[in-house]
Amino acid sequence: MKRFTLISLFVVLAVMVVAVIPAAAQLGETDVSSFTVQNVGTAKAEMVQITFVTEAGVEITPTELNGGQPNPFSLEVGESFEVYVPGIADLPSDRYSVVISADQQVVAIANLVGQGKVNFNGSYSGFSGGSSPFYMPAVVFNYYGWNSLISVQNVGTDPTDVTVAITCNDGTVGTLSATGVAAKSSVHFDLETVIPTGFTANTKCNGSAEVTATNGQSVVAVDNQTAAATGNTQSYSGFVSGGSILYVPAIYTDYYGWNSSINVRKLGAGNVTVDVTFSDNETASCALTDATPSCLLYIPGEHPGKGYFGATLDANGAEIIAVVNAANGKQAQTYNAVVDGTGTETVGIPSVMKNYYGWNTSFTCQNVGATATTLKVAYDGYAANAYDTAELQMGDTVEVVQGGESFLPNGYQGGTTVTANTTGASVACIVNFNNAGLMKTGDWSMSYNAFNK
Repeated sequence: MKRFTLISLFVVLAVMVVAVIPAAAQLGETDVSSFTVQNVGTAKAEMVQITFVTEAGVEITPTELNGGQPNPFSLEVGESFEVYVPGIADLPSDRYSVVISADQQVVAIANLVGQGKVNFNGSYSGFSGGSSPFYMPAVVFNYYGWNSLISVQNVGTDPTDVTVAITCNDGTVGTLSATGVAAKSSVHFDLETVIPTGFTANTKCNGSAEVTATNGQSVVAVDNQTAAATGNTQSYSGFVSGGSILYVPAIYTDYYGWNSSINVRKLGAGNVTVDVTFSDNETASCALTDATPSCLLYIPGEHPGKGYFGATLDANGAEIIAVVNAANGKQAQTYNAVVDGTGTETVGIPSVMKNYYGWNTSFTCQNVGATATTLKVAYDGYAANAYDTAELQMGDTVEVVQGGESFLPNGYQGGTTVTANTTGASVACIVNFNNAGLMKTGDWSMSYNAFNK
């Protein structure tokens, strides 16, 4: 039986406020969260304040966070701070949403751990705002042992009713609903224990979902998908909107044992053909209809050539969204495909690690614009060690492994800023985590999207 102790959602609400569902989702016997906040503004953030919100809508603003950090606190440009939720003495054990307020632009990512005989681990990025409808490109129910855990946060100012409409790839439709969700609070739908209306216990669903709110309110949502028997966890943030062209910085066919898949959903009406071009010019496609608005592309079946590469998805004028999954049998992780036009010259990466309590990271950046460029990589606290990558043409990717950065000490945890050196260039990045020492007890890998600014 799962015991739910801490959960958080966060949203980046405009320039000065970030709303977070910090990640300690209801996964294991006991669940804990942490979230990392980074200043991606142009000046020192003199005031960064963390406020927790209960499911009843009660706001709690501790005066002190973990490690004796005062609340509010300050962050230099590019600096990050990890909030370890169980380390906050004045915060009762409960499930929370989070609002982060600041006088500079800040971003946040959340990490979750479900602890028990089998351990779960996931990560996802915060949001820049909500909407209704809000979209989830990948939802699973009783699908080869996988089930979704969908958390929806009301980022409006008044209570709202929430509906999650799930459409499976075979056309089966199921719904979830909750009434009176308080402003800034969250509601959680655990499909391991809840059967959506329209499904039965025998339904097997791999599909997508649309989340709506009433009373003119906006919502955001994350999905922590798990395979309970093994602890495999795939966590991702949903979408406010999509685009006709999407970019995928990193996918794999038997790359050190990792294989990828892409879940694609269309947002409008009508038939849509999605064409996929891999960075080595191999191709694939899938067809979407109103009855089956999503598809799953398993990359080893679409690109049998082994290795690591990027991809571009083209919906030929229609609007789509997608998430990218990777697994190696023991571990699983997910990130969002990048919508065309959302890349920027500068990318903020809130958290990277080099043997930080056994955790290691890498990040992969893709040129998602037409202008060729090199990239400047600068770690918080190591400005003197900043360096440039090789030149990237449109669609090209580069992977940077923190374990290979000799100037970073063991135990490093901090933020990174990646900047295109050519004016007008456009870049997007994703981050992968793993902890090899913990793999025997469950899934100890995760991914998240870095932040464009």
